[in-house]
Amino acid sequence: MAELHDDVLPNILKRLNVSDLIRCKSVCKSWENLISDSGFIKFHMNYSYQIDYKNNDIDRRIVMSRVSYRNGSRVCDVDDRLFDDRDCHLLGSSNGLVCISSFASQLVVANPSTREVQTLQEPQILDTKHLCWGFGYDSSTDDYKVVLGFRKRVGWTCFQVLSLKSNVWKLIGDVKYSFHSRIGILCNGALHWIMKDSSSPNKKRVIASFQLSEEKFIKISEPDDERYESGVASCPNMNLGIIEDCLCVFPCDGFNDNLWMLKNYNGKLSWEMFEKDCDMNLALQCLKEQEHYVPNKRTLCRDMLFYKTKEYICAPIYMESLVSPYVNGRPKRKIQESNSKKSCKLIKRDPMLPGASG
Repeated sequence: MAELHDDVLPNILKRLNVSDLIRCKSVCKSWENLISDSGFIKFHMNYSYQIDYKNNDIDRRIVMSRVSYRNGSRVCDVDDRLFDDRDCHLLGSSNGLVCISSFASQLVVANPSTREVQTLQEPQILDTKHLCWGFGYDSSTDDYKVVLGFRKRVGWTCFQVLSLKSNVWKLIGDVKYSFHSRIGILCNGALHWIMKDSSSPNKKRVIASFQLSEEKFIKISEPDDERYESGVASCPNMNLGIIEDCLCVFPCDGFNDNLWMLKNYNGKLSWEMFEKDCDMNLALQCLKEQEHYVPNKRTLCRDMLFYKTKEYICAPIYMESLVSPYVNGRPKRKIQESNSKKSCKLIKRDPMLPGASG
């Protein structure tokens, strides 16, 4: 069989989905090394992103689901009033990895496509009920970070951060805000929460942004527009989401007429109303709620569902990838006794049994 040029094979394999690529690893050692290479993993991930968002206009999201559902019934985990009624939460998603807090108070980062699961160090905090979370990728260090905020005292939130490379919690400090939303929305290398400024007379809501690379907070200015003040700011509750790679804000009771998008995020801030009447082409991946997430054992997801709706813009964006949660290298498997050693042991049999030989 003729060998392919070095640049031909990657361009062929990048078109395959993750499950097919995993099977291709068993073809030969050179294919396994190529598919496991970090450069190819990023190459494949970028290609998949371009296909989904640029060509097919597909918006992939991931949620935590208690049961399989197909009739639009809301049984998934979202950042809303039902949050405290659940024990298993999806804390964020980035580049095919998801961060999960399970029933057993276990914090894990997993890749649902490869079924790899990395258990994280348990945070040392006093208040385990009043928490806010976030998970995202830090491009400056090529690392993934979990951010945890807990109520230290009335009107103050203390934040810690853990990187997958270190698996150690580090104190960030206190901010003079109380969190209103629980799950941070990942957008442009930062996590965003709706928070309340306790120092203001009416406890004004603010949009707080945590920059993952610099590990510092900034406040995002809200739209200076009468339509925003009457349509969003005046509502008792409002949510954050992400649409078309832009941070958006909308009232909890509906977003068809009052959805605002933050344009030119890395330059001058510019809020614009989202005026598209059509719904998004949504591919919804549903994570199973499990007490323990065991690596390489059983599937972590249910069947993917497809909708035309903007209902899940507050859910994390998801894409299948080969990215491993073991950023420092996969753990070595335990070497069991070889069969050759076992075969060397003589098996004593009763000479009266059938088949026994002298």
